[in-house]
Amino acid sequence: MGYSIFDDTMVDMTWPEIEAAEKKGAIVILPTGIIEEHGPHMGLAVDTYAAYIVSVKAKQLLDSRGIGTLIAPPQYWGVSAGTSVFPGTFSVRPETMQAVIYDILASLKSWNFDRVFVINWHADIEHCRAILAALQDARREMNIDAVCLVGEFDIRRLRLTGEEKYILKYPQPPMTGLSEKYVDIHAGSMETAVMLKYFPKHVKTALAKKLKPTKVTFEDLRVLGKRDEATRKLIPDGYFGNPAGYDISAAEKMVDDDAKAAADYIEGYLKNK
Repeated sequence: MGYSIFDDTMVDMTWPEIEAAEKKGAIVILPTGIIEEHGPHMGLAVDTYAAYIVSVKAKQLLDSRGIGTLIAPPQYWGVSAGTSVFPGTFSVRPETMQAVIYDILASLKSWNFDRVFVINWHADIEHCRAILAALQDARREMNIDAVCLVGEFDIRRLRLTGEEKYILKYPQPPMTGLSEKYVDIHAGSMETAVMLKYFPKHVKTALAKKLKPTKVTFEDLRVLGKRDEATRKLIPDGYFGNPAGYDISAAEKMVDDDAKAAADYIEGYLKNK
């Protein structure tokens, strides 16, 4: 990929280029993630990099279909009560994140961008709720058509109906581990593979190959963030999953499938407006 998460985003555009894109009816994708520990074998920005790469690939597909698309600067200040015991997890208050998302949308609206699509990678429930609360406020108070793409699993987890105007339900490809006994969704096989495919210099590959799989269930995850000592005991190395079991081809397919689903449903949403 490019030199950073700013490559191919609005950050590297001039203001006249942004203004010209708006006048041509461009939409905006806003990637959201977090700076959070991801085991001993990867850096802190895995969720932000993942949201970014899906957004870039979705943008490329939408541009190829004649739907001008810009990517806002990736929003990387997020909420993570679950891993905040580990150094490197920068967790802001939910109300802080909600305000930041709202203000990002306010900036876009002030430049006449009326359609914004949030692509989020970080799964903390308070993080997700902060995004949705910001979208609801922005839609009501500034008349901006801003929605978050949400998969079926998160619709159930967040107790949504799927019909909310501030979400766009789409068939997000499941990450490895969702249907297995033990969970593999934080710095495990899939996230390790995604980073090895697109940002390999941020993975200590030799170390990843030596890490043993954890035996953490969804029920076990209830203790995360409740007490520091319980979190450290459950995930002493800051990951749950099987980093050594990474499959780069599977990760590439998952990212491509996710980006295509996002592009397809964004296109469908725009056509139905």
